[in-house]
Amino acid sequence: MAAAGSYTPAPLLTERLLLRPLTADDAGALLRFRAHPAATRYLSHGPLTPAQNHARLEQALSAAAASTAEWFHFGWAIELRATGEIVGDGRTWNTEEPPAPGRIPAEAASLGYVLHPDHHGVGLGREAASALVDWLFSARGSGTIFAGVYEPNLPSRRLLEGLGFRKDRFSSRLPRTQRESSCRPGATGWTAASCTAPGSCRHRWQCRGPGLPLLPIPLRAQWTCPR
Repeated sequence: MAAAGSYTPAPLLTERLLLRPLTADDAGALLRFRAHPAATRYLSHGPLTPAQNHARLEQALSAAAASTAEWFHFGWAIELRATGEIVGDGRTWNTEEPPAPGRIPAEAASLGYVLHPDHHGVGLGREAASALVDWLFSARGSGTIFAGVYEPNLPSRRLLEGLGFRKDRFSSRLPRTQRESSCRPGATGWTAASCTAPGSCRHRWQCRGPGLPLLPIPLRAQWTCPR
C-alpha cells in the first residue's frame, strides 16, 4: 500500500470549469452555498454555520492528506475559469477515513457534488460531475462509481442518467421498509434503494466501466435511509 499523502490529484479542466483539490482558504467560498437552504435541500446536512463549515473542510483536508493510491477521499473546489469564483464543490472517495479501507472495494468509488443555486440550470453540474467521473475511470482506474441522490431530486437523477448511470438490481437484504429494484443494462448500471415514506430516502446509483459485470455489494452496508 502506498504511504499516506503520497497521491494528490492534479486539477481538472473543462470548457468552463477548473476542478482542483480543496484548500484551507476555500472556507468562505464554500460557506456561500453550504449555508444556503436551497443548495443543501437534498444534501445529507442542512445549512451549515461558519463553525460547522470550517470543521467539515478541515475533515476533508485531513482525509485528502491521509489518502493513498489505494484508499482515498478527495474534496474538489469547482471554479469558473472565466472569473475564478468557486461555485460548488465535489467529492470523490472510496473510504471515509483513509488510509483505512472503506466499505466498498478499493476499485470502486463514490461521487458527490453541489452547486450554488445561482448557477443551477446551465449545465455546470453535469460538466463538473462528468469531469470527476472521467477522472475516476481514467486516473483512478475505478470500475464502479456510486452516487447518492434523494428521491425528489429529479435534476440530479437526470444528470446521472445523462452520464451513463443506470438501474441495477440485487437481491433484497434491506428491512421491509426498504426495497430494491434492478435491471441489467450491460456496460453500465445504477443501484437504487427507497423507503415506503415518499421523499425520505436516497437512491444509490452505480456506474460500471465498459464490459465490467455489475457489482453485487449489499446496499445496506453503504447507505441507509435518513430518519
